[in-house]
Amino acid sequence: MPDARSSRHFRIFRRLLGVLGFAGLLGSAQAATSVLIWPINPVIEGEGSGVALWLENRGDASVKLQTRVLDWKQQSFADQLGAQQGVVASPPIISVEPGKRQLIRLIRRQPAPPGVEQAYRVLVDELIPEDGPQGDKAGVQFQMRYSVPLFVYGAGLAAPKDGAAIADDKAAAVALSYRVESEGGRRWLRLHNAGSVHARLSEVRLVQGGKAVPVAEGLLGYVLPGADMRWVMPEGVQPGAFTLEARVNERSDPQTIGAQ
Repeated sequence: MPDARSSRHFRIFRRLLGVLGFAGLLGSAQAATSVLIWPINPVIEGEGSGVALWLENRGDASVKLQTRVLDWKQQSFADQLGAQQGVVASPPIISVEPGKRQLIRLIRRQPAPPGVEQAYRVLVDELIPEDGPQGDKAGVQFQMRYSVPLFVYGAGLAAPKDGAAIADDKAAAVALSYRVESEGGRRWLRLHNAGSVHARLSEVRLVQGGKAVPVAEGLLGYVLPGADMRWVMPEGVQPGAFTLEARVNERSDPQTIGAQ
């Protein structure tokens, strides 16, 4: 069974699931199953060989789940997922009865290079039973897909700590900057991360003339080390100077992000 700390993370996850957007729905909103996953931010650090991931079936029917770990990169302002062999899920396929929990181990098969953060996405798919309405005529089918980020750290690097000021953590620095660019008839807010670890951006807003214009009330997205990501500028922001503020990773207070 999960320890007290894991249970606390699980309760937090239940409250924040809709805000954080870690679970994506593919299929009917009336699905009989509902899977909760925790922790929502698993990491593997130092000499650790893996991390536990708990799956709980909160629905009223048995659910069959497939867990996969994919490499995660960002190119051309988009997430790119691909096959990899560095981390595996064990067991990869499970069945969970209503009200029950099951432990999945995310096992690191090889260490990350020193001073490097490796990013993965853990995909948990709810498989359609073979005797269901669609059967297996079209190959593997699924009703729900849940996506959780996983970060693996090499020697000399650690995950950002809860409540820690990023600038004070020399081993895990986020170095964000932004610029505004125009393309396709739209204005874009482009962010670059020159740091050594990912930046998770939430509660992002632009402050101009004493007025705050939200870009995202909850989670906006991630910018991986060395990557560029962009989002459409919100309406109501005029060309000219403004201040960009966001919560970055586990910081409790907004951080000001400088212009390029």
